[in-house]
Parts: sequence; C-alpha cells; structure tokens
Amino acid sequence: MSTKKEIKYFLFIVLFLDFLIGITCKYFYKVDNARVITPVMSLVPAFIAILLEKDFKLKDLSKDKFSLIYSLYFILFIFFYILSFFSEKVLNKIDYVVYLGWLISLYVLTIDDKRLRGKFNFALFLKWAFVVIVLDMFRLGILNFYFQSEVDFTDLLNRLAGTLTLGLISTTFNLIFTMGEEYGWRYFSQTRLQSLYGNRIGVLLTGFMWGLAHFPLYCLVFYSGTEGIYAGIDITVFCIAIGIVLGLIYMESRSVIMVTFIHLLHNMFMANFTSAKYNQDFIFTKEFLLVSVIINIVLYTPFLLHKKYKWILT
Repeated sequence: MSTKKEIKYFLFIVLFLDFLIGITCKYFYKVDNARVITPVMSLVPAFIAILLEKDFKLKDLSKDKFSLIYSLYFILFIFFYILSFFSEKVLNKIDYVVYLGWLISLYVLTIDDKRLRGKFNFALFLKWAFVVIVLDMFRLGILNFYFQSEVDFTDLLNRLAGTLTLGLISTTFNLIFTMGEEYGWRYFSQTRLQSLYGNRIGVLLTGFMWGLAHFPLYCLVFYSGTEGIYAGIDITVFCIAIGIVLGLIYMESRSVIMVTFIHLLHNMFMANFTSAKYNQDFIFTKEFLLVSVIINIVLYTPFLLHKKYKWILT
C-alpha cells in the first residue's frame, strides 16, 4: 500500500470512529458517565495504525507483542463500551477495563520494541519535559492575567507540585491510553506526512488532523452549542500548536515512550487533579478563543524554526 493511501485510510477511519464514539457517548451516556470516552478515543489511532502496518492481515498481529496485546485490549474495551449502552451494570463496572489498562501499561514498558523505545535518553526527556511544563505555565499564567488581571501563582504551583508527585505515578499507569495517540499521530501519521510534504507541513497537518479527532469530544461531550464550537476550534488550534513541540520531541528521540510520557505530564499539569478548588473548566467565549489562539501561536510556533524543521521536500 502506498504512503498516500495509508494516510488516507488512517485519517478517514480514525476521524469516522472518533465522531461515531462522540455521538454515541452524547446520546447513550449520562454526562457523569462520559469519562469512559477519553480512554476509548485515545486507543483508536494506534489500533488503526497497527492494522495498516499489518496491511489488515489479522494473523500478522501475533508477530510482535505490542501489536497483539494492544489490539486485544482495544477490542475488549470497545466490546464493553458497546455493551454498556444496554446494561447499566456493565457501565458501572467499566472502570475495571480501565484498571486492566493500567496493568498493560506496566507490561508495555517491559517490551523491547524499537518502535516504542527509539533513542530514549533520560537527559533529553528531562529537557523536553521541562520545556513543555514551562510552556504550560506561561500559557495558563497569561490567560489568568488577561482575564483576571493577576497571575494565580497558587494555582500554577499547585499544578506543578501535582505533576511532579502524583502526576508521575499516574503517567506510568495511563501510558497505554496516551500511547495510542502518540503511536498513531506521531509515529505513524507524522512520519508519513513529513515524507510526503516536508517536515514543517507534515507536522502541521498532523496537528490539524489530531485536533479534528478531538473535536467531537469537546464539541459534543464536554461542551455543547456555541460554546462547544468554540471549544472544538480551540482544541484544534492547540493540537496544531503543541503538536509542533511533541513532533519535534519525536523527531529528536524517535521514541514513542518518551513523547507519550511528556504528553502525559502535560495532561497531568492541565488536569490539576490534586486540588478541586483550582481545577475549573474553561468557559469558552469568542474573546477567550481569540486570546487563546494568539497565545498558542506566540508560544509554540517559534519551534518551527528549529533545525529539525529546516528540511524541505524537493
């Protein structure tokens, strides 16, 4: 299968499944049970990428441990997700499927797979983890100052403390879910798009499609109406922006595990699960969207000047 055809199949199937999952979650689940959609949607990109790598030959899944264990877990999760539409008992017990994912995350770390480990370097990991968290702090600090005329340092320090303590533990157990995104978008999609259109265009296209994959989650599940549209646009722009940095991390390390851990640390910082007082959802308005987009452009697009992005397709 040609690279262009692989990308077309990947994007179509992933976006179709994400929108389908978003619609089913909105109309079959109660709001307080919508928590299951995030891990389900996170698993989709890697599963489709694995199928395409194997040319949809299911018998080839058994040839490597990661592809087999990941595919079996995805199928199991989807099975219980669908079953939970019709059984409240299953819905109330679906967390156990997530707990199984925690165990699989630990197992995946023991697999010696070049696709996953790449050129993992602890010093490089610390450097990029520091950069991403600092960018997060600046982004939230600027938003805070613009809308409240002051920077809430208590909030920022609380998020940092949570990320460096409980967040580190959580990233390890939730590895399999975010790895689904990074394996699909960085390892599979980005490398192919960059081979077709060059490093800069390739990473921007990857970020855009990655953002569209988040659109149903923000537009249909987390928010609705006009606010949902604003939220969907905002997450799409943010995925393009942070995708520049995550894409650069992957280009330097070729390590799915490294970029997954850093992605998860970013998630932990934004979630701020150590304090409900400061963990407030954004209220998406036209003004918030405009300010957020400008901040994302200012903070993240300069990384396109990095030497890794200087290669241009000829």
